[in-house]
Amino acid sequence: MYRIKKLFLFDSPTYIDWAIYFTAFILLQVPAIINFYYNDGHHNAYIQFAQSLLHGDLSLPANAERGDLSFFQGKLYLPYPPLPGLILVPFVAFFGAAYVNTVAIATAMSCICLYLLYTILSKLKVDQEYFPWIIAAVFFGTGFWYALFTSHHVYAFAHITAFLFQLLAINEILGKRRWWLVGLFIGCAFLTRQFTILYILFAVGYMVYLHTSEKEKLSWRAVISFVASIGFFVALYFIYNYLRYGHALDSGYKHIVFIGVLKERVDQYGIFNVKYVPFNFYCSLIKGFNIQFEGNGYLNIKDMDLWGTSLFCASPFLIASFKANWPKILKIFAWATILTIFIGQLFYHNNGFEQVNTSRFTLDFLPLLIVLMSLGIGKLPMWLMKGMISYAIILNIISFIIHLLYQ
Repeated sequence: MYRIKKLFLFDSPTYIDWAIYFTAFILLQVPAIINFYYNDGHHNAYIQFAQSLLHGDLSLPANAERGDLSFFQGKLYLPYPPLPGLILVPFVAFFGAAYVNTVAIATAMSCICLYLLYTILSKLKVDQEYFPWIIAAVFFGTGFWYALFTSHHVYAFAHITAFLFQLLAINEILGKRRWWLVGLFIGCAFLTRQFTILYILFAVGYMVYLHTSEKEKLSWRAVISFVASIGFFVALYFIYNYLRYGHALDSGYKHIVFIGVLKERVDQYGIFNVKYVPFNFYCSLIKGFNIQFEGNGYLNIKDMDLWGTSLFCASPFLIASFKANWPKILKIFAWATILTIFIGQLFYHNNGFEQVNTSRFTLDFLPLLIVLMSLGIGKLPMWLMKGMISYAIILNIISFIIHLLYQ
């Protein structure tokens, strides 16, 4: 019994314990991993991009699905940042595009995320009794789980990749603080999801905190290495843009072949516009869990609402983040990072559609919000936190079942 309790509490886990955790986590993802219809190399544009890179080309095959791609001067391109495709290059080279399973790769990355979350909680000195609840909340009570299940798609695979690098950056900041490595991790996140570049704010805030609290005097070498590391990845992105579209600041989003409501929006208002703010704010922070009904009497389930569920309605336990017990300057910079990313997303033409029981763009700052939540969890009654975490997990399970049965 003592052994089981230690295992449950993540109390000084051994290599065998981690093998058990990873095995259990992987087994839970098996249904998504073996979904061969989607995992056939044709439903994830990053696989096609990796295949093109192996042939020395940045453009994609002419028969690629255009809904996720940009069309420029007679060629199709992947408009999104390139790192997830680069990660897939060795897999495509070894197995062949048709046999690369991005859900399996995302699951492996999620196992690394699990270990990183444990190390971050340890460095934050979070009470051991909260470990299993926080870990369950993050991986099964947020949009992370939906992204993992659907990482056969280009968007979700990018979210899992960026989530990993955000955790790596946070772990390094809280640990050894090799600032060139922090810059590398933020740069990798940026080359996956652009808004994550704003983690620079949190990194700088931590530098200021260490310097002003007399805990650690920063050398110019550390600052320069951080800036140079970030600058290297930004320069890579500019070069990547120039090689595709002839302009360093042209990301390719304006060349996307939009369809449906997104086409209507972009045709009228462009990629970013203040007109999108009310709708995105509502979807991100207010909109509730919504099952769509149809038919006579409006009694037949159609599907889940694919515009998603707002952050705190889907994962109410995150309210503990407002009670975080952390030095004031760190809280200021953490919230500044979160809010700056969030505000930038409000002006975007898309809120993450299609998505189930999540506002998936919040994954671009969720790791930092989880840090704050973990530091505030002890300020709320444990029965309440357990209830909210259980509620969030149950909502995810219900939404997944409905979506799989009725889509």
